[in-house]
Amino acid sequence: MIRVNKNENFPILVSLVDESSGQLVSGETVSYDIRTINDSILSPPISGTLNESTVEQGIYKTIVSIPISGSFICYATCSGFITNTEDIIVNPESIYELTKQNRNYNISVEEAVRTNESPTLSQTARKVGLNKTDYIVTKIKSDDESDWSSTTTSGITYAHYYDFSDDLPYRMGGAF
Repeated sequence: MIRVNKNENFPILVSLVDESSGQLVSGETVSYDIRTINDSILSPPISGTLNESTVEQGIYKTIVSIPISGSFICYATCSGFITNTEDIIVNPESIYELTKQNRNYNISVEEAVRTNESPTLSQTARKVGLNKTDYIVTKIKSDDESDWSSTTTSGITYAHYYDFSDDLPYRMGGAF
């Protein structure tokens, strides 16, 4: 199985082996066709002829990319040989782009302190004392955004204390 990101270049590689001699077979025409998991032709089609390697005869290869995410099958065919297939999974988001978003300058963590005299039900259940950390807001922005006006992800982590007089929470997590 091949696993890649959208628009990432990856190799399609086939070796033709003569079953009687076990030797690689040179000088053949090997075609490939990438289709959806339901055998539907892609639009535009991703197909063509594999080039024989200049390093090792009998090895046929090319570099392709798929512009959409999903599950695909690559069929490699050559007259007189069994058709070869390979599953391809294309991730909906680039792992590299997601990693860039998690750089330290793309993450914002803000503390929210309890300032209200009468605690809410949630603050009472978590035993949040006055002027103590109530929750933490974490925001992640895209690498290409210059400010925090639009974020890709945000979330709240609540502080839990053993007692209202504790200075530090014993746990950070969900509301209850």
